[in-house]
Amino acid sequence: MMALTQTRLRTLKPRHRRYEVTDRDGLCIEVMPSGRMSWRYRYRLAGRREKVTIGPYPALGLREARERRLEAERAVVVGQSPARTKQARKRAERHAAAAPTVADLVAPWVESVLRPTNRSAWQDETYLARDVLPRLGRLRPDEITTADVWACVEAVRQRGHGQAARRVRNVVRRLFEYAESQGLVRGNPAQPVRPTHIAPTRSRRRVLATEELSRWLAMVYGSNLSRSHRLTLHLLLLVPVRKGELIRARWEDFDLDAGTWDIPAALSKNGVPIRHGLSRQALGLLRELRALAGTSTWVLPSTRRGGHEPISASTLNQAIANLPQWPKDLVIHDLRRTVRTQLSEMGGVPSEVAELCLNHRPKGVQGVYDRAERFEERAAALQRWADRLDALRGTGWSPRGEDGNPPSR
Repeated sequence: MMALTQTRLRTLKPRHRRYEVTDRDGLCIEVMPSGRMSWRYRYRLAGRREKVTIGPYPALGLREARERRLEAERAVVVGQSPARTKQARKRAERHAAAAPTVADLVAPWVESVLRPTNRSAWQDETYLARDVLPRLGRLRPDEITTADVWACVEAVRQRGHGQAARRVRNVVRRLFEYAESQGLVRGNPAQPVRPTHIAPTRSRRRVLATEELSRWLAMVYGSNLSRSHRLTLHLLLLVPVRKGELIRARWEDFDLDAGTWDIPAALSKNGVPIRHGLSRQALGLLRELRALAGTSTWVLPSTRRGGHEPISASTLNQAIANLPQWPKDLVIHDLRRTVRTQLSEMGGVPSEVAELCLNHRPKGVQGVYDRAERFEERAAALQRWADRLDALRGTGWSPRGEDGNPPSR
């Protein structure tokens, strides 16, 4: 039988049943009733007949088909099966297509590991959504390299947030510990990224000195920050809560008539609920924040999300960073540390009461705490501190309204 030619190929027409036309050396073309045509190579290996599809015609012309057949023949000569090799490749491709991505891995990890064991899970979820998933989400876990992890970390570090970059690395490391336990990866790509190579460990001791307090508040209220952010930065100097506790606070946690704020265990870093007694000054700020929040259930709703979600974890940090002529080493948590220092410097506030104002509990103590533990003493201490802060405002402070709070701008 003569070998195929280009002219003969062009004359091939479909029939009611598929048929083959032989070229040479085991190469043939198969014509289907649909009109689709494919090149096949028939060969013997270890006494068995096998067939492998080389490719479609006319996408693969006669010359290319013969070249592909020759490549397949070379594999047969050394004892390799082109058909089984192709099948194995297809299985690997199907497995790869069905394998979970990093984005698929995040949801079960957050639900089964992160949230049940981490009181500040929302912070790690923010890092995942903002700094990890945009870069790694579409990749399979076993495709992620240490260089990929470093790229996530470095992007945060380049924005000037070294400590946040360290936390991003930590989140990725814990996520891949979970992936490793699921058999999805061998080895943790985040492990070689050393935290000290990202940023040095920072021990925070910064507090606002007494003489800085009036300048701080004057600068906050004289800035171009939104009214909500100005009130929030003031409030954090009156009630020494953690930033995350305020960001995630809902109005249902407050009784403004009774002057209380309940922080549930789910929002507390140590898992212990606490009830704060609010000073007159803090209540004034909260009532204005309530009016600014409109119908949102959140105390600090995000304007970008229509009030359905609170502001992000970085919003207040950025607000401080945008303040003019203020030391760049100040962070939100320093306000909480400032209140603790001032409670000691005022005198008359027992150390254990000052610590309870920050919801600090003695280490090693077990049992369920009463959220109102020493409530009256704590409320009195915070009222004394709010009055002292008023007294420290000085001439740089804006005029106050009748309720003792800065006027609306």
